Amino acid sequence: MPLVVIFLRWDGAIRPRIPGNERLRSVEVAVFEGGYGITWHQKTAAEYTAAHAGEGANVNVWGEPRMAEKVKPRILRGDPPSLIMDNRLPLWLMISTGKLLPFDEVLDRPAYGSDLPWRDLFLPGTLDTYTSGGKVYAIPTSFGAWACWYDARQFREHGLSVPRTWYEFEALCRQIDAAGIAPIAYQGKYPYYAWFTYISLLQRCGGLALINRVNAMEPGAFSDPDALKAAGMLQDLARRYFQKGSLAMSHTESQLQFVNNKAAMIFCGVWLENEQRDTIRPGFELRCFNVPAVEGGKGNPHVFNGLGTEFVFMPTEGRNPDVAADFTRYMVSLEKGPDMGASIGVISPLRGGCPPSAVSPALQSVLRMLDESMVDGTPGIFNVRLAELLLEWQQQVMIPSLAGLLHGSLTPEEFARRLDKGIAAARANPDIAVPEFKPYDPEIFGEPQ
Repeated sequence: MPLVVIFLRWDGAIRPRIPGNERLRSVEVAVFEGGYGITWHQKTAAEYTAAHAGEGANVNVWGEPRMAEKVKPRILRGDPPSLIMDNRLPLWLMISTGKLLPFDEVLDRPAYGSDLPWRDLFLPGTLDTYTSGGKVYAIPTSFGAWACWYDARQFREHGLSVPRTWYEFEALCRQIDAAGIAPIAYQGKYPYYAWFTYISLLQRCGGLALINRVNAMEPGAFSDPDALKAAGMLQDLARRYFQKGSLAMSHTESQLQFVNNKAAMIFCGVWLENEQRDTIRPGFELRCFNVPAVEGGKGNPHVFNGLGTEFVFMPTEGRNPDVAADFTRYMVSLEKGPDMGASIGVISPLRGGCPPSAVSPALQSVLRMLDESMVDGTPGIFNVRLAELLLEWQQQVMIPSLAGLLHGSLTPEEFARRLDKGIAAARANPDIAVPEFKPYDPEIFGEPQ
């Protein structure tokens, strides 16, 4: 009998499918190719496929920077990848319209390399971002933290010390400026970066109680006196200490200024080291410190803007969801955590998933932040969900308003009113599904209720 080859459309390409291979339980994983790349994910998929060959599992990973644009049409026509890792998609809309599968069944299974349920290994709070109705619709593959990064060698050479308070931080900026170095690099073409610094200052000024008000989309939350103080501090920081010309720089341009010691500090996420891996000069000692305490502020200075990141989720119409969910459990495991940390500079979202010996000194400084935030085993991490929940508000209100605040064309009061007005409009929109949220407990961290 002659060989018959049937062609089917698959992930944008035409590939042959040979009768007899139907037993293969294929899983297509689409990964945003950003600061962490996709090489590690592809290696892990190959390991999983080899280990589960007898079950017919076949996991293939591909990725590119414009992932969201590539997969949106496929989601709409009912042919999505089995797993997607790109938070720029409208995940909350997909959850509310039944387009995503929950991970709860696999979360209740024993974790790879442990007798405990997989769910119990996640750092408290890291599964909350995309939880709705008691179900978890996306799994974080890494732990994210927002911090201020610096070169420890440069600090030593200039006699600079890590600041503990905002007063000390401003004094440090003046000292750096006097030495002829720009104090702070900033990713100005993408004002979104400043959002996380602003949120950190919200907590420093108003505590977790203010963070709860913002997450609850409470009317006037951004016009609270403590929120106005945070906005004024951010604007003053930009006006006095951001590197000249930084408002026109991309993230890579500003980060290059930083690793070349043209600017002494930069606010950024954990991905910074891996993203600049090829440009960090020999002898550069990348370290980070927490956003300093604000004098007279209500917030515990040891907590920080941290959360699960690099989420992976399962479209309802994706193929072989049982294999997809199990591969996710394998990828985010105690077994793979150290290799992930060593290979691409990622901190596992699992308790004990990333020993300090597995990561660089730069990421060890993030782990110290996490350790210092702990209260009776509860990590002091928080985040504001609005940017991910309200994508239209993010693009049309939040980002332009941040740009105006940092350029000085908006006062803190005008900035706050724009944010509040945009939130009020979102709340009144019947097409926007606003899920419940789990408030933070200020009392645990010694903050006023």
